[in-house]
Order: sequence, then C-alpha cells, then structure tokens
Amino acid sequence: MKELFDYYTQELEKNKTQVNRLKGRLRLLATVRLAVFFCAFSLGLVFRSTPLIVLPIAVVGLTVFLWLVKTYENAKTALRFFKELVKINEEELRVLHYDLEGLETGAEYIDPEHAYSNDLDLFGEKSFFQYLNRTGLTKGRALLAALVCKNDCDAITAKQETVDELSQRPEWRHYFLAQAKLVDEETDLDAVVDWLKGYRPFVPNIFHWLPWVFFSLFIVLTMLIMVMDLPLDYIGYLVLIGLGITARSYRQISRLARRADQVKSIFKQYSLLLQHIENADFQAPQLRFQQQRLKTTDGFASTCMTRFSKLLDIMDYNNNIFYIVLGNGTFLGALWSAFRIETWIRRYGHQVESWFEVIAFFDAHVSLGNFAFNHPRYVYPILHDGPEVLKCTDLGHPLIRPEHSVNNPVTIGDTHFLIITGSNMAGKSTYLRSVGLSLVMANLGLPVCAHTYFYRPVKLITSMRSIDALHKGDSYFMAELKRLRKVVDHLVHDAHFVLLDEILKGTNSTDKANGSKRFVQKLVNMGATGIIATHDLSLCDIADDLPNVGNYHFDASIKDNELYFDYRLKEGVSQTMNASFLLEKMDLV
Repeated sequence: MKELFDYYTQELEKNKTQVNRLKGRLRLLATVRLAVFFCAFSLGLVFRSTPLIVLPIAVVGLTVFLWLVKTYENAKTALRFFKELVKINEEELRVLHYDLEGLETGAEYIDPEHAYSNDLDLFGEKSFFQYLNRTGLTKGRALLAALVCKNDCDAITAKQETVDELSQRPEWRHYFLAQAKLVDEETDLDAVVDWLKGYRPFVPNIFHWLPWVFFSLFIVLTMLIMVMDLPLDYIGYLVLIGLGITARSYRQISRLARRADQVKSIFKQYSLLLQHIENADFQAPQLRFQQQRLKTTDGFASTCMTRFSKLLDIMDYNNNIFYIVLGNGTFLGALWSAFRIETWIRRYGHQVESWFEVIAFFDAHVSLGNFAFNHPRYVYPILHDGPEVLKCTDLGHPLIRPEHSVNNPVTIGDTHFLIITGSNMAGKSTYLRSVGLSLVMANLGLPVCAHTYFYRPVKLITSMRSIDALHKGDSYFMAELKRLRKVVDHLVHDAHFVLLDEILKGTNSTDKANGSKRFVQKLVNMGATGIIATHDLSLCDIADDLPNVGNYHFDASIKDNELYFDYRLKEGVSQTMNASFLLEKMDLV
C-alpha cells in the first residue's frame, strides 16, 4: 500500500505545482493585457493626427490584445483541469484510508426487488458503489450501476483484460476523469439525441452555393462602384434582398440558434474526451471495439464533433447587430451556417448516440480500472472446469480494512449447499456478503479480495433481508415468502448461486424448521448451489439425508467474563450460544 500512497502523493504535489504555475501565468497575462490596451490607446492619442500611424497601431494592438485574451482563456481552462487532477489525487488518498465522506452513494439505485444488490449493500452510505465509483458523468455513473446489477457472467476473460489494461494506465484514467468532470451536464444527452434524430431541415440545397454567388455579386458591385462610380444604392439594394431572404426563415433560424446555444458546449467538451479515447493504443478487445465505434467515413468522431461545435458557435453571431446586417445582407450567413449544420446532422446525427455510449463505457470502466489499480494484492478470478463452482482461499470483504479483516476459505461443489451456523455477531452474515460480493466483482471482471480464486461463472441471487410492505398489505413473513418465490423463479431459467440468511424468520420455530428443510430440499433438487446461514440447528440435520449439504460454523468463546470471536470458519455444527450471556452482560435480565 505504501507504493499507492507514494504515487498519489507525488501526483498531488506535481499537479499542485502546475496549479500554482498557472495562477502566476494568469496574473501575468492579465497585467500584460491591461498594459497593451493602455499602450495602444496612449499611442493612438499621441499620433491621432497621423492616420497612417494610428491605423497600424490599432491593428497591431487589437491583434495582440485578442491573442492575449485567447491565451488567458486557454490558461484558465488548463487551471480548471489541473485543479480537478488535484481533487482526484486528494480523493484517492482519502479512499485509501477508507474515508468515503463526500463521495456519491448511489442511493438512487437502491432496489429492494433486485436479485442481490440490496442484500449485499451495493448502494447507499458506506456501500461498495460508493467505494468503487469514480465516474465523472451522469451517463457513466448510471452505466456503472447497471453493470454492478447486471448479473452477467459472460465474457469474463474479455472483461478482465479490459479492467487490467485500464488499471495500468493511471495517467490516462486521470486525464479522462478530470476532463469529464469539466463537462457541463445541464443539457440532457437524451434530449440532444432526440433532437438530432428528429430534426427536420428547412434550408434548401441551393444554399450549398447560393451564399457564394451572393457574396461574389457583392464583391463585383463594390468593385464597379469604386471603378465606375456607380451609386452606393446598389449595395443597399443587395443588402436589403439578403436581409429579406434571411427574414423569411427568421423563426426557424432563431429556433436553431437557441438549440445551438444549449448544446454547443456538450459537443466541444465531449470531443476532447473522444480524442483522448481515439489517441490511446489499446490492446484489450473490448477497448479496441469501442474505439472502432468512433471511426467514420471522414475520420474520427472527435474531429466531427469539433467541427460541429464550431458550426454551432457561428450561430451566436446572429446576436451581433453588425453580423445580422452585413453577414446576412452580403453573404446570407445565417442560412449558410444553418445549411452546414443541417448537412452535418444528416451525415452524422444518427451516430451521435453511439459516440455518447462509448464515452459512458469508458467513464464507467475507468472506475473498474481504478479499483484494480488501488488493490494490487487482489487476484483476478481464474475460470476452471473443475467440480467446484467456487474454490478460494483467504476470501475477505473489500470494505473491511485489511488489518481488521479475518479472511476465510470457500469450497463449494456444483449443486452443493453449505449450512453455516453460529452465535450472534460471530460473522455469518459478513461471510455471506463477502462470498456474494466476490461473485459480483468476478462477473464484472474485477480482481477479488482473496489469495486464490477459482470459479465457474455463475449468476447470483440472495435472500438476506426482507422488509414488510404495509402499503401493499404484506407482512414480514409474506414479504419473505415472495422473496423466496423469486429465488425459485430465477432457478427455473438459469443456474444461480444462492445466498440465504436466516430464512422463514417470520414464523414459529417448529414451522420454520420444517419449512426450511423442505425449501432447502427443493433448491437441491433444482440443481442450485449456495450457502445458508441460520441459527436453527435442526436445519443441520438435513446433511444426514442429503450428501450435497455440508455443515460449517463460526463460534465464540467466553473468557474472563468477556465474549471473544475469532471469525474463523470451521467444519461441523456450532455448539455455542451468546444471547443469554449478552442479556446478562447488559443488565437486561
């Protein structure tokens, strides 16, 4: 872990240095810009009676001033970028200390009906998602949440290659994330896609050449006026004609200009993200496939997006009175710009959604690569064809600090069940969540918290916490039965790894014991594999009748009137209880 702390600390100091350098550069540019303005203004006053000197001073002064303005804005953008890099490295240092304060919890993705996410605490405060998520964009965050919940056990090797390659590119990931965090997300991407798909052109195709003919006519008239002393009225008539042609489409132009103002920043900022993706030399098949989606007949998506953002910028000129008169009067500028925008939409509009999807893919997978980078001692699961569905050593939970974690083995064969017994707080539920989360991580292509990890990719379903739904008229027991019904329904369609924690809690002990045994028998008959945690020792008797069921336990001991747990998984049925002891200890009995 020291190497990680050293890396992020060095990156933090490097980026802080850049921030300070850029702040100094901005102060210098502001001073020089002011000096250039006063210098040009003063020289203009001094030589105001000599036009041949004043004009060059004005041209040079304005050129230098505009260059300084542009340089200042570029430095300002760079400063924002390096400030984001500073935040990224500070955040990583905090997370290495398991400080998740201020990170997005993903609470909006909590779904009690999901196959496993609620039982495994994947979302919410101190959740796995809060620990994992480093996305910079709303779409990327939603995709990451969807991947965590997808229950997809296909193409594991390809996923691992993707995660592993991104984990080895920390600078690339940080650049992408910092750039993503600068994106203004006020505009809804779905609305942008719908606009492009549903756009109806209003500019005729003759505007491919008509503005140039119109402008050529303006040049010819100007030359004739200068050479043959024609009246200026001809220019006036031409301008009025141009304004009249433009005015006929004023409503459509205004509507397009408003939309252009709303979306232009999206295309400008996303083009930088696309360029960063396109320039990378990826080797993993999934990453190369995503890059291929960005190729067009004219080059790359980033180039197309940059061109489009510049076209949208031009529509802003219609807010300038001089451009409205001269640009439209002599060149039909607004209609020409609208025609070029419409041409772009016809050619590329249907591809934009795909480009947005590629950006979301990389935004989500940056988080996965970052997780792998931050856990160099975790291992990538090895796919095997052995008799065990899952066989691993020293399995732990990633949200438990290593110095506090007690790791345990898991060995479970196909269509086998483990029944875990033990006293309160002995570690049964944590063990189940460690196993369940490891399967979620393995199916994502992530390395897992274990020393060795062999498995056959399998979907997961759990029933570990049920909540009564009074608004539906459901008691706790009914809610639990519905959850178990869902487990059975899933098993009808696909093989699943099943995790159950204290099933049938909502009924009396005799009924619970009988019902639990019959339910486990059904799961075994359906070919399921899994683990059941229970306090009901009578359920362990089922191992005598079913060779596919094994008993394991976590125990506790009382020493010097104190309760001790070793959190070690052991074979056999638990023989210890602690409820009475704890009641006495807390003076409750």
